[in-house]
Amino acid sequence: MLTKTALFLLLLLIQPMPPAASGTQRPEDLDAKLRMNLKSYQLQANNFVEALTRVASDFQIPIGIEWVNPPAAGTRVNLSWKNATIREVLQAIVKTQPGFKMLVGSSVVHVSSSDLVPDHENPLKLKINAFEVHNVPAELASRQLHDTVKRTLLPPKPQQGFGRREGVGGSGFSNIDDPKISVTLKNATVEDVLDALASASARKIWIVTFSDARTLTAAGYRRTLGLWNRAPVPDDEQPVWDMFHWGDAIPVAVLGNQ
Repeated sequence: MLTKTALFLLLLLIQPMPPAASGTQRPEDLDAKLRMNLKSYQLQANNFVEALTRVASDFQIPIGIEWVNPPAAGTRVNLSWKNATIREVLQAIVKTQPGFKMLVGSSVVHVSSSDLVPDHENPLKLKINAFEVHNVPAELASRQLHDTVKRTLLPPKPQQGFGRREGVGGSGFSNIDDPKISVTLKNATVEDVLDALASASARKIWIVTFSDARTLTAAGYRRTLGLWNRAPVPDDEQPVWDMFHWGDAIPVAVLGNQ
């Protein structure tokens, strides 16, 4: 016959386990982090984007950056603060670049410039009918989003022979330890989906680098560049983006080369 203690332990063992925590960050968590006060903080970075991602990594802030690569963005950033919030630190970095602004979304901080890239030229404002992935690595989810956007912008052409190159939205290096994610969205913008991928995965930083050239793609959008190499991205592979983990090194291949 079971004692009361044995019965209690047995009940604990048969209780259902709580669901595993997802990578999604609640809005109040992000707001609380941004309100955190720093007694002293110093920042040294090679460029504007690295400065933003350094702060995001230091304090685990999910961030999405849409930027044009002007010469000023390649200059070093050396700043220091006393008794400033993380929000104030990020805002100070954003103010170093004319035309840029910071908006805090439900789960991701956004840095962008509608002055430099109008919304009607921004492919991230494109709405897609549906996006859905189940239990896949973030790298694969990013590729699926890229393929979905391509199909929306330009209907697929019949393939001629073999060896056609498949385009991929850049996502940095793969990591086999990254958790698999599930995301389902309907009537969402590309920006919304990137936010959802960042929220659900270990890749908390996404970056879209726009060309400063005013010529548009065949679909009527501003061209984007990959951070990993200097090769131009053809129109039928546009747009591209890069996704990173907190703490990843940010490549600077495109700086000063547009």
